[in-house]
Amino acid sequence: MLLELLTFATHSQKWTFLHWKANLVRNIHPLDPRRWSLRLPVQRSTHRWTTAPSSRINPRPVFTRALGFGEKLAIVDSSGKHTYKQLYCSSLGLASRISATLKSDFGGLDGRRISFLCANDASYVVAQWATWMSGGTAVPLYRKHPLSELEYIISDSQTSLLLAAHPYGEALEPLAQKLGLPCLTLPPTSDLNTLDDVGSPSGEEENVIREWADQPAMIVYTSGTTGRPKGVLHTHSSIQAM
Repeated sequence: MLLELLTFATHSQKWTFLHWKANLVRNIHPLDPRRWSLRLPVQRSTHRWTTAPSSRINPRPVFTRALGFGEKLAIVDSSGKHTYKQLYCSSLGLASRISATLKSDFGGLDGRRISFLCANDASYVVAQWATWMSGGTAVPLYRKHPLSELEYIISDSQTSLLLAAHPYGEALEPLAQKLGLPCLTLPPTSDLNTLDDVGSPSGEEENVIREWADQPAMIVYTSGTTGRPKGVLHTHSSIQAM
């Protein structure tokens, strides 16, 4: 029995020494090449990646939170100040007119494209929100593009209706007639509240569309450096991610 234990111990020590020797490597030292260093075995830990719970399971457009801010200031532009409630009410009134013009139930446009030409002010927000409220896809137009470029984008996106902010109605209305499309002209930005003809909003209108994530939100056209501009579709989920 004692002999067996000694044999096992000797074998174990021999294996340990060989294992230690295998991990002994020689580092060439610039001053003393005879030096040796011991490299211990590296313990590699396994990292498990976890997925954080997403807060964007059902992203909602920004206008769905507007009433929660009420009379708080939202935008200051060249025409004055605009509160969240004012923007919401104006958008709601315009959305009702869009739905009536296209003979659709409120929120029932099912992604139909609405092209709008607005300045960099509150009218842009109202046109965009109204398009989303009515269930449409917003196609913003650039005010410095020539009419030929605007016509291409409107036709390529298969737009159903045009929105023209003041004073771009004079440019878009003839184009709308040429393409056989309805065109709604917005009042001056300082008078956007005249669009609110539906009374105080209850907030129920925003619940017409319950699943926003994969709904088409905007079509933005590329600069067209290698060819004609191409429309890039964004969903409400991709906009929130950006």
